[in-house]
Amino acid sequence: MTVEWLTSYKIGDAEVDAMQEKLFALTNAFLASDDLTVLRSAIVSLCKQARAQFELEEALMRRLDFAGFEAHRVQHQTLLDRLIGRSMDVGKGYMNKPAIAALMRDWCERHVPEDDAKLGQFLASIQSA
Repeated sequence: MTVEWLTSYKIGDAEVDAMQEKLFALTNAFLASDDLTVLRSAIVSLCKQARAQFELEEALMRRLDFAGFEAHRVQHQTLLDRLIGRSMDVGKGYMNKPAIAALMRDWCERHVPEDDAKLGQFLASIQSA
């Protein structure tokens, strides 16, 4: 099963949107493979991409003085902590693909359309003012 990137997920910042779309692509690459070598590389890429995207998104929220910044930042950190934990498990020779898949699916199917949408709505309100 894959996660589908929808144009409705765009928040209105081209750089953040491109990075978010790439996170979906990396998630799908992870979900599509059963090769341990590919999965190891994919989990590292997911961690790096998530970290870079979250830093960019959080910088945007700070610039906009987004009221939901702290709660959103905590969600980002929680995902990163969980991804890094799973990545460390992989480094120890234990691949829990179902747990990683569930984590990323939840992120793509819940956080992005719900929580990131709030940032998109806020950005749109600023741009239309």
